[in-house]
Amino acid sequence: MLAGIAFGVGAALMQAVSYLLSAFFIKRYQTSAAKHLILVHIVIGFVSLLILPMVWHPHATQLNSYVLPLISAACSYMFGQYSLYQAIHHSAASRVSPLLGLKIIVLALIGALYFGESYHALQWGAVLLCVIGAIWLSASGGTISGPALLWVIAACCGYAISDLSVLKLMQYFSALPLTQAAILSASLCYLLCGSICLLFWPRIKSYSQLIASTPAALSWLIAMFFLFACFSEIGVVFGGIVQSSRGLISILLAIILALIGMSFADPIPKTRVLVQRIIAAILMMCAIVLFSLGDGSYT
Repeated sequence: MLAGIAFGVGAALMQAVSYLLSAFFIKRYQTSAAKHLILVHIVIGFVSLLILPMVWHPHATQLNSYVLPLISAACSYMFGQYSLYQAIHHSAASRVSPLLGLKIIVLALIGALYFGESYHALQWGAVLLCVIGAIWLSASGGTISGPALLWVIAACCGYAISDLSVLKLMQYFSALPLTQAAILSASLCYLLCGSICLLFWPRIKSYSQLIASTPAALSWLIAMFFLFACFSEIGVVFGGIVQSSRGLISILLAIILALIGMSFADPIPKTRVLVQRIIAAILMMCAIVLFSLGDGSYT
């Protein structure tokens, strides 16, 4: 369990770093988030192609045995990303991003209703605490519009389906060492995502911006290696709760960058708002402890 939590925290940290690097890119090139998303995944797809020979295993040649979870993981993830950027288009990112914590309740409900999973009272309390923390964290940035909220819900559903598909994909490669299985599964998934985004390259054709997107792309891919391993170790519900620690990590990184004068970072908020955000993020961290005390996970 401790290894799974460590993988989840590692994923949260690298996701937070990737977010900040993306903010730097968008600020520097004055480009849209959607364009950056495409560039990042083209880079990720190319790097995944380079990595595959190093982690290849004969199991991967039996494509018909895992093609459905692979396609589901990639396509539902891309749908979730599209929905997220639509939500950000209708409302501020600071209000939208924390609400992705609602994915936890979607995962828990899918597990309970469709896969017959049962959770202890402490575990349901952890899910509820994580949701409360996400909503409170979002509210600190102001109210969110109706259309943005609907797109957030769509994003959570897309990410939840992707997470469950990733778990199925990891189960197929369960005979492999965990690190190899995680890197192989993530590389296959993001090679497919990169191939999809490559279709939009003729409209962009900016090699300088493609290269500049590499830091954000690499940090995101590393985060996914950690996340795939996390899901395999402790399941998607518990893993999702651990992943929500990126809220606190993002706040701390943003404060540090603002203090040293990085212009692309959000300005330090008022004391009341800052305290509210930190307490909300700590609530999500407490959810990790509660779920682990429940002595179970979705596997």
